[in-house]
Amino acid sequence: MVLALHEVLDRHLAATDPQVLSGHGRLGNEVRWVHSSEIFEIGPLLSGGELLLTTGLGLAGTDAGTRRHYIRELATRDVAGVAVELGRTFDEVPDEMIREASSVQLPLIALHTVVPFIDLCRAANTDIVSREVGVLRRRGELDAALHALMAAGAGAPAIVKAIAAAINCPLVVLGKNNALMAAEGVDDDHSAWQVVDAQSASVPVQSRGQVIATLVAGPSSLDADTMMSLLDLGAGPLGVALSMSRELGGLRHRAAATLLSDLLDRRVDRRPDLMMRSRAAGFDPAGAVCIVPVAISAPAPRMAAQLTATVTKKLAVQSLHADVHATSYALFAMTDEARDQISQVCAAFAGIVGEATVVVGNAARVDARDLSDALLTARRALAIASGSRRAMARHTDAVSSVRALAAELAVETLDAAVRDDLVTSVGPLVDWDRTHGAELTHTLEVHLRHGCSATRSAVALHLGRQSLYQRLERIRELLGFDFAAPETYPSVLLALCAHRSAVRSASGQTD
Repeated sequence: MVLALHEVLDRHLAATDPQVLSGHGRLGNEVRWVHSSEIFEIGPLLSGGELLLTTGLGLAGTDAGTRRHYIRELATRDVAGVAVELGRTFDEVPDEMIREASSVQLPLIALHTVVPFIDLCRAANTDIVSREVGVLRRRGELDAALHALMAAGAGAPAIVKAIAAAINCPLVVLGKNNALMAAEGVDDDHSAWQVVDAQSASVPVQSRGQVIATLVAGPSSLDADTMMSLLDLGAGPLGVALSMSRELGGLRHRAAATLLSDLLDRRVDRRPDLMMRSRAAGFDPAGAVCIVPVAISAPAPRMAAQLTATVTKKLAVQSLHADVHATSYALFAMTDEARDQISQVCAAFAGIVGEATVVVGNAARVDARDLSDALLTARRALAIASGSRRAMARHTDAVSSVRALAAELAVETLDAAVRDDLVTSVGPLVDWDRTHGAELTHTLEVHLRHGCSATRSAVALHLGRQSLYQRLERIRELLGFDFAAPETYPSVLLALCAHRSAVRSASGQTD
């Protein structure tokens, strides 16, 4: 953290009554040292960034050209400025020195009051050194913190937090195409983009010679040099963490896909193997009361992955997600013993699935064989649910469960002739719907699934109760028997499931 020339004038040279004669636009020059000398050929001994104090003794008896040369050579050495004490050699700074300093935009300052140069140099240089020590201390503290985090295996969020604490301002990490990857010190995405717009500094984050992200710092009380120094220090560990996270994420994704594939093929049969491979995939169900599998059919795998991530956050549980043979699967490690876990998962998916079809499987014990059974049943149920949505889109829920599709699953196992016999019992309704473009078959199924409650059925069908009663009366006439009677209720519902299977089969939608 260096001092600017105007700060040196205000803090340490104020007692000399300084007057800036030229280079007014360069008062922000960084002063790296304050030096006094009366040597005429001092230029070659300077390294740049010095504020040179002189009484002009070395210029005594020289001509105007020599004095211009003196100023010009100091300018080429990139000094921060030249301050001439008046009263010893010059009563006023010679015009040719002022003109030459103006032409090379070198700050030239007249000191009207005599103050010992040793006192000025001691105070200013102590300030400069103290600031440099402060920067080194900040770098050392941040360096130690970053090394400790990396040794502990901390990820990118922890490293970003440490850098933000060191520079005391909000930080944002942008990925390729300016995608928002991480942020610290902001409340939401909108605030993060405000930091990007009002940034005070940014540095590229590299991994293996490639820029993989950009670290952006918001407004800070630190000067630009200190800010960049700390950001540069943090960018290296952040690049390593992001790269490791990406590689680890890839390894975990492959481990998850392989595990789910093997569970579906029943190639995992021991609990220790299940636990070991689950942990390798970043999923530890050891403390779960059960695992609820979910099968998802979505237009794009990314959509299914996002659904899993959203539900995981809603439920506040661990999850595993992967795609196997164009179908997405998720496992949720449920920890709540007091509630119906299947209903919890269904409710979490409800209303967010869009064009996807989701089937929540039966809750499985943390056991390889039990989990394989539940996954396989969920896969079969997804084929039924997806086929039904394609064949009878507006009559099928986007989110269902294996237990809700139990009848359909049972029907799929029956011989085709048996299924045809079942459909015969509701044949008059099917024929009527086909001839008149009606929906009596669907109306009956909804009514039966809602326990023959007129109120709930009317709401589900978006009908008035009177219209529902009229449809139910027509159904009774066509069937010729009471579908709600205890002895016929189960078989009629099974027959409707068989009809649904036949529709899927006719549409070529069966598994």
